[in-house]
Amino acid sequence: MFYSLAEIEDFLHKRKKIGIKPGLTRVKYLFKKMNHPEKYLSIIHVAGTNGKGSTIQFINKALIACNYQVGMFTSPSFTGVRGHFLINGVEISNKDLIFTMNELLPVIQEMDRRNMHPTEFEIITVLALLLFKNRTDIVLLETGMGGRYDTTNCVIPLLSVITNVEKDHMNFLGQTIEEITAHKAGIIKKNRPVVIGRVTDESEIVIKEEAKRKNAPIYQLGNDFSYRLQEDQSISLKVPNQYVQQFRIQLKGIHQIENASVALMVLNLLESENFRIDWQEVKSSLAKTKLPGRFEMIHRQPILILDSAHNVAGIKAFVKTVNSYYRTKEKHVLFAGFKDKQLVKMLHELEKTFQSITLTTFEHERAATIGDFVNDRLQKYYFDKDWKRAIRNMINKNSNAVYFVTGSLHFITMVRKWML
Repeated sequence: MFYSLAEIEDFLHKRKKIGIKPGLTRVKYLFKKMNHPEKYLSIIHVAGTNGKGSTIQFINKALIACNYQVGMFTSPSFTGVRGHFLINGVEISNKDLIFTMNELLPVIQEMDRRNMHPTEFEIITVLALLLFKNRTDIVLLETGMGGRYDTTNCVIPLLSVITNVEKDHMNFLGQTIEEITAHKAGIIKKNRPVVIGRVTDESEIVIKEEAKRKNAPIYQLGNDFSYRLQEDQSISLKVPNQYVQQFRIQLKGIHQIENASVALMVLNLLESENFRIDWQEVKSSLAKTKLPGRFEMIHRQPILILDSAHNVAGIKAFVKTVNSYYRTKEKHVLFAGFKDKQLVKMLHELEKTFQSITLTTFEHERAATIGDFVNDRLQKYYFDKDWKRAIRNMINKNSNAVYFVTGSLHFITMVRKWML
C-alpha cells in the first residue's frame, strides 16, 4: 500500500528496468480488471513523430477557454509523476493519485505473480484514465511510441490525430517510412474521423489505405484544410464550410503553425460532435499558448533557448526556426540525445548553423555517452560529460552570442527543472 507520492515515484522508477514492451495484452488486462474506465470517456487520441505535445496543448487551451473540463495525458513529464495527469492544466492531487494507485496496486501485484509484469508506461496510462473518469468532459491522450501496439491504443476515441510521420524509434517501428506509418495509422478506428498533419506521399498512401479499411473519414492538412500566413504574421485557416480568420500563436516556427492548424481542424470536428466551440475564445487561447521546452527562452543575458528536437526531423525544424530569428547572430549549441537515434545525421544538420557544438550526456539508460559519440567524424565536437557545467559556462559568458540546448525531451526536462 502507498502512503505518499515519494513511494509511488520510487515504485514507478523501479518499473523502468522492465523496459519498453510493445503490445496490448498487459494493458488490456489492466483495463479489464479496473472495469474499463476508457469506455466512460470522450477521448481524442494523438499520434505522430513530432508535434504531438504542441498540438495537444493548442487543443487543451482552446477547450479550457470554452469552459470544458479537459484531461491531458502526456509523457515525459516535466514535474514528476503528477505531471502526467493534468485536468485544466492542474496536476492531479497527491490524495487522488495515492488513492487511485492503491486501487490499481493489487492488479499489478497479481500480474507480477503471473509473470506479466506491466511496464511503467502501461501503469501510468491506466492510472490516467482512472483519474480522468468522472472528472472530465474530454480527454487528450498522447501515444508513447508508434500507435498500433502502443499502450494507449486500447481506446475508441471521438477522433484520431496523426501530426506527422518521420524516421524515429526505428528499432521498434521499422526502417522505412511506410513501416513507421503503418504503426501510426494503427490508431485509426472504425467510422471515426482522423485528422492528419503534413505527411509524405508514402505516408499518405498507407494512412488512406488504413482509413478506407475502417471507413474512417480523413481530414488532411493541405488537402481538406489549409492555412495561409499573412503579411502581418497572422494566420488564416480554411476548413470545410468555415474560415477561422487571422489567428496568432506565440510558439515559433512553421511547424507550430501546422500544429495549430491541425488543432483547429480537430475543434471544428468537435463542433459537429455537439461540443460548443466559441471561436473568439479559441483564437484568444491560441495567442497565449506556451509549451515548456519548445523553443523556450530560459535565460535572457545571454540568450539561452531550450528546444526538444529529439530526431532528425525535429532538428531540421529547430535549425529552420533558429535561422528565422537569429540568422546573423553567433550561435552555439549543447546537444544530448538517445543512443538509438540517428545521431550523426542530427549533428550534421546542426553543423550547418552553429559556430560550435558541445556534446554531453545525462542520467538515462538510453542516453548517448562519449563512447556512442566518438568516431572519426565526431572528433571536431567538444564533449563535456557534466551538462550543468556546460550550461554554466554558457550563461556566465558576457557575450552577444545566442546559446541553445537541444536533443532528447528527457534531457530538456532535466535542464529546465534544474534552471527553474
